[in-house]
Amino acid sequence: MSPPNTGWLLGFAAILALLPGCDRTSRNDLVIATSWSSDDRARMAQGFEDWLASSGRNTVRIDWEILDPGDDLPAMAVRRHPPDVLLGAPARDLDRLARSGSLIPLPITGAPAWTITRVETHQPIPDVHGPGFADPRHDPIALTWAESQLIEGRFATGYARLVREAGMDHRIGRRPRFSAATISRNPLDPAVASEPDDKGTIRWIEGVAIVDGSRHPKEARLFVEFLAATGAARPNSPGPDRRSDASLELLSDLLGATLVDSQDELHAAWNVLERAGSPAAPLHALTEPPPWPPASIAKILDREGESAMAMIEALAGQIATEPASRTWLVRSWLSPRRAIDFSTLDELSRANDGRLYQEPRFREWLRAEWTAWARQRYRRVVRVIENARASVAATSP
Repeated sequence: MSPPNTGWLLGFAAILALLPGCDRTSRNDLVIATSWSSDDRARMAQGFEDWLASSGRNTVRIDWEILDPGDDLPAMAVRRHPPDVLLGAPARDLDRLARSGSLIPLPITGAPAWTITRVETHQPIPDVHGPGFADPRHDPIALTWAESQLIEGRFATGYARLVREAGMDHRIGRRPRFSAATISRNPLDPAVASEPDDKGTIRWIEGVAIVDGSRHPKEARLFVEFLAATGAARPNSPGPDRRSDASLELLSDLLGATLVDSQDELHAAWNVLERAGSPAAPLHALTEPPPWPPASIAKILDREGESAMAMIEALAGQIATEPASRTWLVRSWLSPRRAIDFSTLDELSRANDGRLYQEPRFREWLRAEWTAWARQRYRRVVRVIENARASVAATSP
């Protein structure tokens, strides 16, 4: 019997090894994952090679792993063979990796687990009639810009602007719309303290870090030393605490539900509102944030009489498995009604030490509540304006 032909197997294995995202166990080079352009990568590689040569060190070959917008860096860092270095990763992803212990200390005096490599500025929406923003659930820059519009003290005003922008004649898609290529680069800014500012301009902070589990820790440290020595990286200056990941995820759920998933109804309402001259009362109703407790809970409490509490407790039992989470939820539902703002999102993200937020059924229920509320609100605005128009027409001579 002739030996089996294994050539196609070897060729297939070679092809798999080249696919992005695969664990390439035969890598012998320093693996750097980055979203930077080919020109930036070429300049960085040449600079690193020249720096090594000038200090009498051996050449280190770089194997670039190209990141796409929306790639899950925390998941990448814990896979069996992660990249050695993350270059140009968003600050929030690096913060999350540092908190989870997925990064190792950098060879820079006083540096934290990651260090800044680039600070960029971007204005996704020049004015309310600009090109619009992307789905904040899938585009980190869109979420950062939206956060900047909703800073403490002016959440309602910022939310109204987001509603106006989402109501313009364009569609908000799922795919990330903004990337490093659309951002104007600035030199490292030693005064930068946070990602969004209060003028709507995003300061997009990128950094570099060494992943715990790196197969080439010595070469990775040399690369970071090169960045520091050439001024391409500096320690991350302390600044105000960023909003928690949980609070931001709830914010992305809120905006996705009320501005993206409900955009058909929103566009229809906005068109009717503009044709009517944007009367104040319907405009306010269209642009105000959803309430907490949700409208469906208020309806149960208002209409069901003595059975209301039994229905409320039964609903809490369906969407929260832990008794402490159910108790917190019922107590919160019985609190005075208020508009959603950052303090509400923070409360929801911290309830029962964060365990309520981690309940998939709670998140699913909350997204559905926000979507249903938005669609009903937008349709109601259309009915109010059309009824008023019909009333005027009926009384006109």
